[in-house]
Amino acid sequence: MSKNDPIILPEKYYLDYFNYVLEFVERQYDHILDKPEYLFYQEFRDLSEQAQCLYLRFSNRQGNYFRINKIAYAEIPDVHDAKEELLYQGFIQVNESNDPDQFRLFTRQELISLYEFLHPTQKKSEILLELTETDIPIIHEKEEVAEVLKNEEVDFIKMLFFGHRGGRMTDFVIRDVGNVKIEKLDETKFSPWFESREEALAVMHLSQLKKMIYEIQEADLPLEDYLEEMPWNTWLSYPRSAKTAEKLLLKIAYYFEQIMKPDLALSYYSYTDKPPARERKVRLLDRLDQKEEAMQMAKQMLENPANASELTFATDFLNRKGIRIDRSMTKRLKDAPSIEIPRPESTVEKAVLTYFEEKGWDGLHAENFLWRGLFGLTFWNVIFDESHGSFHHPLQRQPSDLNDSIFFESREPLLTNQLNRFRTRKQLIQRIDTLHEEKNGIANRFVTWHESLLPSLEVMIQKLPLKSLKKVLLEMSKNMKENSAGFPDLFLWNEDDYQFYEVKSPNDQLSAQQLFWLDFMASAKINVDVLRVNYLD
Repeated sequence: MSKNDPIILPEKYYLDYFNYVLEFVERQYDHILDKPEYLFYQEFRDLSEQAQCLYLRFSNRQGNYFRINKIAYAEIPDVHDAKEELLYQGFIQVNESNDPDQFRLFTRQELISLYEFLHPTQKKSEILLELTETDIPIIHEKEEVAEVLKNEEVDFIKMLFFGHRGGRMTDFVIRDVGNVKIEKLDETKFSPWFESREEALAVMHLSQLKKMIYEIQEADLPLEDYLEEMPWNTWLSYPRSAKTAEKLLLKIAYYFEQIMKPDLALSYYSYTDKPPARERKVRLLDRLDQKEEAMQMAKQMLENPANASELTFATDFLNRKGIRIDRSMTKRLKDAPSIEIPRPESTVEKAVLTYFEEKGWDGLHAENFLWRGLFGLTFWNVIFDESHGSFHHPLQRQPSDLNDSIFFESREPLLTNQLNRFRTRKQLIQRIDTLHEEKNGIANRFVTWHESLLPSLEVMIQKLPLKSLKKVLLEMSKNMKENSAGFPDLFLWNEDDYQFYEVKSPNDQLSAQQLFWLDFMASAKINVDVLRVNYLD
């Protein structure tokens, strides 16, 4: 087989993948699995291979209902026998449910032909609203509709493998057909996602709650009535479920804010300090005339900001309250140098590049691409080091703690030692060149494998002070979620000099993260500035 030949997966590839997940979870999560899962293991393994395949074909598709007479798979020679086995062993039930969701399995024309009271011109969306559970027996008389059972056990096992309920078995396919190259990891060093069954169940419950909240909001019901007994403090006490709980709390609080229930919004924001919770609390407290409390919280944000947005908000809020703090986006823009160019036909960044190229500069629209690429290649071995307990299965493309402060805290010596290895620009360039050749094409959140990446990085390393480059890379590692974005738009250079510019057309404003990097890079002795653009016409 040549490199260009398509990769053909085995006929029952999905069964192989599922069996791998079962064995992996059984090995890694003996401390979490209980009777429901062990019973599923035993019953699934007792099925014939074609019954296993049919069940997985059902289970891997969207929805819980399937028309038996529409099922045809080459690798399942006798669908009828497989269906009967699944029915007998309790993996499916046929024509038992009155759930109106089954009507979606049928075409508009089929439903019109089955129900005389429907009008021939009705849209399917209108038909689905008109049909009710009392109409289900008619479609059951026509054919067999199977409902998939044991979904909870399967979902729980998959969640233990992927760490969340959004994991997709198709990730195996994407890896094995070569669409995405994944760094090879040492499975003996994998750690479990969850420390206890209670923690894993908490993540499951939160996922179900998220769906329930959406349905309640869609039905325009009073959400607060359904949230009174939720054990938020318990969910927040586990590392894995805390992340999910905080995201959900922020959504709930913002929803109450939008429907003008500020007291409820405040109560839910108060469960967490995850951004933007503190900012929203300050705004609400100020609006509710609790000025002193709002000021106090803003001062706390200023002293210990979670990210650049909190720092900028606290600064602006306190400035408006008469406490002058010299960090103004407006002043930064006002004092910035400017150029005049014709109104561009494409992007303003491209037009500014053309402007400087005509003046003898080379350049590129670098933004996050350049700095992220430098970070990903410089720290490749640190990012994919399995010894920190942040890799849990072979499909991971990044450590699970990458967006947390613990990433820097637990790896600071490794990150610092890695940077200290480069005493000259030449050594850093050699490292980048070697990693680029060895790892080319392998998925890394920070590296975009473009032909311009390596030569652009080489120029940047040659032009900038080595000490300054190291400072930026180390600062990125302290807060990867925030600090891997917001870099200046343009990187310009000529024989003698270089310059980074954050380009702002007449109506553009600086973001908090852009201001953060402008200030930090300037303090690190990097040539950086805002460039205001005015149009000649």
